[in-house]
Amino acid sequence: METAPARRAVRYGWAPLVALAATVALEAGERQSLSHAVDGIQRAFGASDAAVGWLPLAMALVGAAGAVPIGILADRTRRIPLLALAMLVWTVSMGLNGLAPSYALLFASRLGVGAVEANGPAAVSLLADYYPARDRARMMGLYQAGAIAGALLGLVGGGIAVSVGGWRWAFLLWVPVGLAVAAFVLRQPEPARGDQDADFSDDLAGDELAAMARLLPPPPRTPGDLDGLRSVLRELLRIRSMWFGVLALTTSALLLNALQFWAVPYFRRVHDLAPAAAGAVTGLLGLGAMVGVLGGGVLADRLLRRGVLCARIHVVAFGSIAASAVLVPAFASTNLFVTAPLLLVGGALLTLPVAPAEAWVSDVVVAQLRGRAATVRSLVRTVANVGPVLAGGLSTALIGTGMDRADALRWALVGLTPLYALGGLLALLALKSYPGDLAVVLAASRRRDDP
Repeated sequence: METAPARRAVRYGWAPLVALAATVALEAGERQSLSHAVDGIQRAFGASDAAVGWLPLAMALVGAAGAVPIGILADRTRRIPLLALAMLVWTVSMGLNGLAPSYALLFASRLGVGAVEANGPAAVSLLADYYPARDRARMMGLYQAGAIAGALLGLVGGGIAVSVGGWRWAFLLWVPVGLAVAAFVLRQPEPARGDQDADFSDDLAGDELAAMARLLPPPPRTPGDLDGLRSVLRELLRIRSMWFGVLALTTSALLLNALQFWAVPYFRRVHDLAPAAAGAVTGLLGLGAMVGVLGGGVLADRLLRRGVLCARIHVVAFGSIAASAVLVPAFASTNLFVTAPLLLVGGALLTLPVAPAEAWVSDVVVAQLRGRAATVRSLVRTVANVGPVLAGGLSTALIGTGMDRADALRWALVGLTPLYALGGLLALLALKSYPGDLAVVLAASRRRDDP
């Protein structure tokens, strides 16, 4: 009689997930509250629109650079103290933002915030080791939901803080919260690397995942030394399904970033809404996004348990293509009663791929490399920050043809929306290499326990 395989991974409960989601919630919330401070910053320091416009872009560029050392440290040191220290430095930088006596010092302290917001590699690595691989997409969805919740909190809380205390409170309000989150993170246990992958490998022998086990090919390669820069880069370059995932995510993110910047101006110009009403209707995208980011993970994991080996890729492709099909008529319409419900559905489809995609690109990387792999993905995906520039440039070009500002922005967004479907089609290119890359990870987790 066969006995059940011994479990290696500890059950960590919900506290680590809450702690990690809180870190991304702070970052997203603070970025939203920054928008409430723009007018006050300009009045206080005489900064132009062009000068203020550099704040988010500079943060993104510095954040990409900061992801490099954090990714390396995430693979070589204890990740919990690293993440707690990053949040503490982030909190100090927020305080300096609120106390800055000049625009130059404010800009410098914003760069500090951007550098520390590159903690994604550590968080992704921790999530993969805290929770079972078979639930990875669902947990990634719950983690990403923290960003949406934080953004909504920043929009509301930041507006109240600035209205009551002035623009500096858009930053200062996060200081006590940041200290609390840093302390909470520090209380979490450090998970063992790779135990969840090893347990998942054993789970494949069970009835529930037997169909999936039969689809796994023999591992096509064996990872060698993973310490030197050359060997790390060589191994990462061999993970074809990860690169197809990065390409798909980067292409799709062009539209996501464009919508984050231009959604409110779109409603104000095209549908003649006041700022408050435009923000409220834009919230439909946020409401749909919360449903999508949670539902995508659940759907992908449920299909996986039913033996659909490439379930995460299929959900990414479906969500991306379906989102484009819904959002094109949503932006093309000038009737708000048509646009609003389509945006609610489109928002859900827009974020349906988020959690499965993050789980997929973690699945195919061995535990010892997940931090550095996340860094590489962050660097490549920085390209997607040109999304708002593309939308604005296309709108300006259409205005140059004689089109009015409202129609120009409307058709610019319609023109960019198919990029999301293109990302979904690129995701399908990973179907051939994903099983072999996953087999490499599972085989590596088994070898770790061999005597």
